[in-house]
Amino acid sequence: MRWAVALLCLAGALVAPASAAAFPDSVFENQCQYSYDRYWRPVPIVFGGRLTNGSGVELTPGAQLSVGDTVRLEGGTVSAVLPSWITTFAYEAGMIPLGDGQLPVKAWLSLEATNTAEGIKAGIPLDTVARTHVVLTPGGVVDEERSSVIVEEAPVPTQSWTATGGELLVRQAFAESLPPLPIREDGSTARVRGSLFVDAKLTFPSGELFHLYLDCLQGEQVRQGETHTDAIPGTVGAFSVPGFTGAVDAAPVTDPVDVDLQISAGPPRAAQGTSATLTSSSLRLRLTDAQRDAWFGNATSVAFSGTVGLTGDRSSEVTQEVDVDQVVAVAADGPVTVTLRLPDTTWSATTGDGIDIRGSATVTLDATAGGVTKTLTLTRISAGDPYPFARILRPGANPTPIVRPPVVTPTPTPTAVPVPAPSPTPTPAAAPKVTVRSTKLKVSANRVSTSLKCTGTAACRGTVTLRTTAKVKKRYVTLTKAVKYTVAAGKTATVRLSLSSAGKKHLRGKKRVAVALDVKPASGKTVTKKLTLTR
Repeated sequence: MRWAVALLCLAGALVAPASAAAFPDSVFENQCQYSYDRYWRPVPIVFGGRLTNGSGVELTPGAQLSVGDTVRLEGGTVSAVLPSWITTFAYEAGMIPLGDGQLPVKAWLSLEATNTAEGIKAGIPLDTVARTHVVLTPGGVVDEERSSVIVEEAPVPTQSWTATGGELLVRQAFAESLPPLPIREDGSTARVRGSLFVDAKLTFPSGELFHLYLDCLQGEQVRQGETHTDAIPGTVGAFSVPGFTGAVDAAPVTDPVDVDLQISAGPPRAAQGTSATLTSSSLRLRLTDAQRDAWFGNATSVAFSGTVGLTGDRSSEVTQEVDVDQVVAVAADGPVTVTLRLPDTTWSATTGDGIDIRGSATVTLDATAGGVTKTLTLTRISAGDPYPFARILRPGANPTPIVRPPVVTPTPTPTAVPVPAPSPTPTPAAAPKVTVRSTKLKVSANRVSTSLKCTGTAACRGTVTLRTTAKVKKRYVTLTKAVKYTVAAGKTATVRLSLSSAGKKHLRGKKRVAVALDVKPASGKTVTKKLTLTR
């Protein structure tokens, strides 16, 4: 399976070099916290490259492997397109030039292959450069549509994992998986929150450095980016590895048995001394035709029962046993998949490093069909502890260190001694006034960007919403959530709005819609501009 890693920040479009064009993409949305303002913003992560076995043969999606087989990741890359507002910010601060330039970029990535001896490869270092391109409008401001900061592909070193039994998923690792990184101003390390961390270095004309950090993890944005949820990472490769021997009423069944403990909900978090509940876990058996015949014949309704042992590393409970008691409908013939729900369990953290939850190395289950009960005993093939099938994460790391851009103070010019003059009558300060510079709007990744300009001697503040110009069932449709804006006096800023559920529904199937942008200042009248919204 081919894969490459590329990063799109906010609504920017991926611009990858031609060499990456042949790679099919797997896209998983992350939330990335920007060190400059601490907000979490959606970032699609795009994976590509090659997954091979130990002989270098490319693996097909869903291939079945054996315990001890090798899975290698080869030819991986990382690239990125940073959002347009960063271009404006960096140019106006004197960090990047007009025209073309480049910036050094470092990143660290954690990758995981489940049910392997190696597990998480934490903090894989990546190095590349960001190519900057700045174009100005006739009015002398950055043209964000034609300007860009594009992070070129960085090679990912070859990674290798050894299968130990159970479904092998190659994926971006969970949050909190990166080790402490050397990102403080003095070069010392600090904990970060995600599994992908980007450090873009921007340089002032004076030679002073400004670090823009992106701390990324898989999840969903909460409260306009004030925080985030956690999610089970999406996979770039999934392979079946039957990892148990089986016996029905002490008689061995043919071939290893494909058994997995699984979780279908995002991981909870627990601080030291607190508890969290693990939900949505299950035991899955994928049985061959011969294995199902040996256990419950051609029955179409089977009652399963038994006990599954769980171990929680770094928990006060240490071990818990959960009961399985479920009737399952199955096909009368051929291979079958049996999924058995497990009860919720609550775990208490004894450290600040979260809890890893594993299944037992032996599982015993009864299957009753047609009044006959047979016992299946499963024994794990690999020695050592089973791989964690679920995690309770540690609390979020301390915030990423903020490195603010240095304030450039101009050197005062010597002047002659002033001659006293009559004091002039003070001129009243011009009240701040916001205007909409956008002449058209476009939806990209369920987001809409607009440009606001502030005139006067004070900053403009307020909220922005987007609605239909025509009423639908006697009411305007509010297309986006309200977003707060702050624009410095005399400056122009881009405000990004996220489509609401009603907005997504209203725009579905439409390529062009007449809309009204309502800009409500903190004081004064609402400014409304009618525009055309396209997809």
